[in-house]
Amino acid sequence: MMTSLTRSRVRLWFRDNAWVPTPRLLGWTGVGVGVSLVAFLWDTTGWTPLICLLIGLILSVVDMISLHRYGKVELKRSHPAFFEIGEENPVELTVHHQAPYAVRCILRDDFPQGFQVSRREMKLTLTPGKSAWAEYTIRPHRRGIHRFERIHARVSGRLGLWMRQQSADGGDEIRVYPRLKEVRRVRSGIYKKQLATEGPHVRQSPGRGSDFSHIRDYVPDDEPRLINWMATARRGKLATNVYQPEQGQHVAILIDCGRVMGVKDGELTRLDRAVEAVLAFAAIALERGDRVSLLAFSNRILRWVPPGKGRSQLQRLVESCFDLEPEFVESGYRIAVETLSFRQKRRALVALFTDAGNLTFADELTEQLAVLQRRHLVMTVTTQDSLLDRERNLLPREVGEVFRKSVAEEMKAERTDRMNLLKRRGTVVLDVRPGQLATSVIHQYIDIKNRALL
Repeated sequence: MMTSLTRSRVRLWFRDNAWVPTPRLLGWTGVGVGVSLVAFLWDTTGWTPLICLLIGLILSVVDMISLHRYGKVELKRSHPAFFEIGEENPVELTVHHQAPYAVRCILRDDFPQGFQVSRREMKLTLTPGKSAWAEYTIRPHRRGIHRFERIHARVSGRLGLWMRQQSADGGDEIRVYPRLKEVRRVRSGIYKKQLATEGPHVRQSPGRGSDFSHIRDYVPDDEPRLINWMATARRGKLATNVYQPEQGQHVAILIDCGRVMGVKDGELTRLDRAVEAVLAFAAIALERGDRVSLLAFSNRILRWVPPGKGRSQLQRLVESCFDLEPEFVESGYRIAVETLSFRQKRRALVALFTDAGNLTFADELTEQLAVLQRRHLVMTVTTQDSLLDRERNLLPREVGEVFRKSVAEEMKAERTDRMNLLKRRGTVVLDVRPGQLATSVIHQYIDIKNRALL
């Protein structure tokens, strides 16, 4: 065992402190051998080949001495505070050296396993005594905490005959978050403008909010009971009260982390898309002044974030769910509902991110949703099955394809029936394409608030 460890350390030391011949040295060596053979035919004494060998050896030694003296470089890595899954994230490698002459350098980075990078190897020419940098982009394929390891460099000598291989300990942890594009859109106020645009429709709907907003001039379409007679007497013209949906209500988010959420659609799993949508949903709810809580579960409770308000709550939600992974167990809806019922006493909008159309757990899910509906308004958020849709749209040419299409049609019909049953029982059902999940859940929330369903 000790011998094996010693050998591993020697190999690691050699890898980080090796002296590597360059293609130039190998080429010159080949030319020197050819010249020596030709010279040996003309000079049988052997002095000419020996002189050529000595000249090459001297040049090689001079180059190695320059590398030993000036070949050490300083390596540093810089990158954003966090990465986003499936997005191109920049990473910059900085090199600094003290040599009084220009050197060539080749860089390689030990990035987390499985990540995709724009380029594996970077070549730089360093001016005397200056720093240089190279940038590449990295595309994470998994959320969570990952680790960069060492930075490796090969630096050429003054004559370019040898390269000194070395590395620096650049090991640091990085956090890979879900895509936060919709969160940024919420924070920029895009959906506030949309709410302002939809304002007149909200006033005319029977389910308008009850929180007073402001007074404006009367227009013919306004309801007579909204007229503010005191403001009318003061202004000398009709004035109308404007109400907005109630703020400061409760929103509870349930994230299913069971087996069914590990199904992949392209590069991302259902859970990846659900977490992305959860954060966008939480962002719009917090912007509207609601108190948001989060419960993640599989066959056990994984995370619980108590209700809170403000942007600090959004950061807590991000930190609590960015590294959630699907577990290879069946989802326990009952334990999730019982836990939420114990911790969420006030009426709330409960958003369950799961596969509501899964027929395996249909009865248990329906039963537990009925329990939640006794006190809360319940919304299920589900992504459509892209594979099922592809099979349904398949143009069959063989007997096997006919059977596959028939099974897909039957499964789609059963899934639709299940969704319709939930709707008839008062559940708000959202079933959309995977790429539209985040935006769709935001629009559904805005619709619920504008209609004052909660």
